[in-house]
Amino acid sequence: MQRFGKFLDTHLVGIAILKGDYEKACELIMRVKDGETERTVATREKWANRFHGVDVSDEQALKDAEMKCAKVVIREIGRFMNCETSIVSSLSRNPRDYKRAFGSISKNMRSMFLHAYQSYVWNRAASYRIDDGGSKEVRVGDLVMTEDKGPLEGGNGTSGLKGKRVKEITLEDVNSGNYKITDVVLPMVGTRIILPTDNTCHFYGEILAKDNLTIKDFEKIGDRELAVGGDYRKLICKPSDVDIEIKLYKDPLQPLFKTDLMNVHNASLDCVDVAPDTVGDSDLEANLVGLVIGFTLPPSAYATIALREFMRRPTSAQYQSELQLEGDCEANVIQK
Repeated sequence: MQRFGKFLDTHLVGIAILKGDYEKACELIMRVKDGETERTVATREKWANRFHGVDVSDEQALKDAEMKCAKVVIREIGRFMNCETSIVSSLSRNPRDYKRAFGSISKNMRSMFLHAYQSYVWNRAASYRIDDGGSKEVRVGDLVMTEDKGPLEGGNGTSGLKGKRVKEITLEDVNSGNYKITDVVLPMVGTRIILPTDNTCHFYGEILAKDNLTIKDFEKIGDRELAVGGDYRKLICKPSDVDIEIKLYKDPLQPLFKTDLMNVHNASLDCVDVAPDTVGDSDLEANLVGLVIGFTLPPSAYATIALREFMRRPTSAQYQSELQLEGDCEANVIQK
């Protein structure tokens, strides 16, 4: 799975950009977010209410109100809120010009919003492909990568289509067994990708249609600096260098492997390594049991997502913060 934002709304900004609705894009970036400090929430609410009591039919009054509010809010925005700072700073000089305001955000950040929507669509398509076609075998119409050059070979590596080539799986390919499910790729939707020809192709269209979009909208982005050619990602990644250790320990707050600081101070671990087939009932009663797993993933694959699938537990900060150290630590979370 691909990640696309802490507040689960980054892809919504991407949708607004694809529709050319820069006012909506700025509104989504500036709106109140869950889990923020009281000061940040107050600042965002002040911005949201900047037109309160203003005649919405009077454009000049709206501009004056927005400029006035922007000059106040710019002093209250947190130092790391780069997108918000850029938007408000621009609107303090050019009120109501939301396209200019969005364009004042750095290019990398503007691209991130579009990439977030690409990731959102990819995640939905990947789930559909596995639900519809299984996770074991390739099928006719799947896509596989036949060429993937790295930067040293003249390609783009993990970002971009340069040096990449895909082909459609045929019935002959299926019967020959030349390709495995780990060879299958799905496109990150864009203007230069090839879609699979199985049912997943139609699902891409359905996802876009639900957001009132088509692939042609990726060609009409009003920001000339943003190119959305697309890319390809493996449907299933197989980790390498997998290593598993089982630890018996007492204190739930103690580390299960040495940190760099512990190595510097030559500190020891207060836990015991055991083989899986040697753990008995008495060990489970007298100790906490931990699993330390190490692995390597290819670029554009994420360890947090792999661990989520391995543990079948959410990895979100909210979920983790609600876990308890004693008793059935997940009971209070799962019941919600």
